[in-house]
Amino acid sequence: MIAAQKPGMRGGRVARNTLWNLIGSLLPIPAALACIPILASALGLERFGTLGIAWMVLGYFGLFDFGLSQSTARFAAAAAERTQQDGLRPLLINSLLLHAMLGLAGGLALAALAPWLAKDVLKVPATLSAETEAVFYWLAASVPVIVVTGAFRGALEGLQRFDLVNLIRVPAAIVNYVGPVLALPFGKDLPLVVAVIVVARLFVLIAYGAACLAVVPRAPAHLDGAIMKRLAAFGGWLTVSNLLNPLLISTDRFVIASTVSVAAVALYATPYEVVTKGWILSASLMGALFPALVALAERGSGSLRATCRAAEVYLAALAAPAIALLLGCADWLLYAWLGPEFRDGSTEAARLLAIGIFANIIAQVPLTALHAIGRADVTAKILAAEFPIYVAATWYFAGRFGIDGVAAVWAARAGVDAALLFAAANAVLPRREQSGMSIGRTVANIATLCFFLGAFWLAAFQWR
Repeated sequence: MIAAQKPGMRGGRVARNTLWNLIGSLLPIPAALACIPILASALGLERFGTLGIAWMVLGYFGLFDFGLSQSTARFAAAAAERTQQDGLRPLLINSLLLHAMLGLAGGLALAALAPWLAKDVLKVPATLSAETEAVFYWLAASVPVIVVTGAFRGALEGLQRFDLVNLIRVPAAIVNYVGPVLALPFGKDLPLVVAVIVVARLFVLIAYGAACLAVVPRAPAHLDGAIMKRLAAFGGWLTVSNLLNPLLISTDRFVIASTVSVAAVALYATPYEVVTKGWILSASLMGALFPALVALAERGSGSLRATCRAAEVYLAALAAPAIALLLGCADWLLYAWLGPEFRDGSTEAARLLAIGIFANIIAQVPLTALHAIGRADVTAKILAAEFPIYVAATWYFAGRFGIDGVAAVWAARAGVDAALLFAAANAVLPRREQSGMSIGRTVANIATLCFFLGAFWLAAFQWR
């Protein structure tokens, strides 16, 4: 049996797990860059566009687990911290049942909607309608597979086996692009291309299942309504966040297309996609830190706050140089990469988005801490309160100031969101016995101040 790792706040383990997550995020990128042009050329724009939609749908299938995968990770980390190894197998069995039921419901729903999506919602040529409908049936068949995979992955993450998670994740992500290319000699029909991806996801499920069962100790297991209730209660609030986040991400582009122009979407979306790659930093660190924070929360340790402040310093130090470069040199970078049209149309938006993403990266620390102590309800309520105000402000500023106005609203929402998350975390996280400002907080404040002074000086120099 592969050994499970007991959660805890050890810097070396968190660093290794963060490195594994970075590897898992970065290694598939070259495969995507190499395969996408081949697929676009071989399939043609219409078929490739439909394949792009299939990739997007596959990415959103995690929503069907209603936050249960992260809920599983949290309770697995808590059980390991309490050295309740016998409780891990019952947790996994009950989590698998919930995931399977939700995945089956999601798959049946997508299958029922397939004809409508292919013929009425998507503007595909009539000659591709039958292929597109078949694609959605294949995608529907993959929903239970992908959702159940989340149960195994959540348990492995809760036990801090990010090495196993990413050893499976990297080839799985690469096959997502390489698989369709390998299918091209056998035909260019979309159902065949998507079927390769779906079958690959089945092997991914088997790999995660084998790894998880090797880690989780054998123990008597049975269906337990209390375990299911705890998983569903925590996961339900995460679902609210998971449903609102994609809406927040897509609202700006929809508003720009409606109030400015479709061409303006490209001028906005291009710097947005580049700037938001900064999320790889926060996702890699906070994913690795989450089970350790759960362990500290289980102990009722005041060091939870010190750990969060240290994470804030690390993220600020990692993100600050890239953000400062964007603020100072966005116009030159856009010109060198995409030419004068993007330099003239996207520079101010890129700078505003850079300010917002810096706040958003740091805000992942209190967000993760709140989830670690079981207060996913707080983050969901903050998002729900922000959403209508954000949509209204985006619509207004898009009409008045174009994509620069939209970027300003996005940055402002990121700042407000960060402030609310920090205030909420400060109110509910366990407090240290001694009072006063710690060295970590002082360093964080000084680093943040120096960053903004330097960044705005560079920006002022460029905007002279």
